[in-house]
Amino acid sequence: MAKKKKNKGEARTSGDLLVAVNQVARSSRTALSRNLLDIGLYAGQDGLMLVLDREDGLTPGAIAAQLGVKAPTITRSISRLSAQGLVRRENSADDRRQSLVYLTDLGREKIKAISRAQKATEKQALAGFKKKDVKQLIALLEAIEANFAEPVNKGTSDAGNTPDAIADAAQ
Repeated sequence: MAKKKKNKGEARTSGDLLVAVNQVARSSRTALSRNLLDIGLYAGQDGLMLVLDREDGLTPGAIAAQLGVKAPTITRSISRLSAQGLVRRENSADDRRQSLVYLTDLGREKIKAISRAQKATEKQALAGFKKKDVKQLIALLEAIEANFAEPVNKGTSDAGNTPDAIADAAQ
């Protein structure tokens, strides 16, 4: 027997939250990937470039650590971005065996296009939302992220850090 689809507004179970969050994440990645492709970048390359925009001259390992990916993934992305003239590699003055990655002038110009692609994606995602709702949504998502960052249940919760308290503070 086929499962009945839930109607909008119908009561949801807690298991629905993770399904919804995963679907939104997938949809947002797809939309951002499409917008990045329009400016000549693949998904993931934007993150690498934004890391370098914040702190230029990092090792591939440091970039990988900041992005939470493995070094070989970053090495491939660096090679592709280098071929496009967006980043360059230089040997470290301190340790010639170590290479550092820098944005080129063309790469710095591309940062503006990345920002526009991100804003366009966010605008699409939040169409029809009120500012206060967006603020509350961000606060709730940050609270969920904080919960994942904490060690598994110590049995108590700081009353000021509950999702309700955070959402109330965002209003």
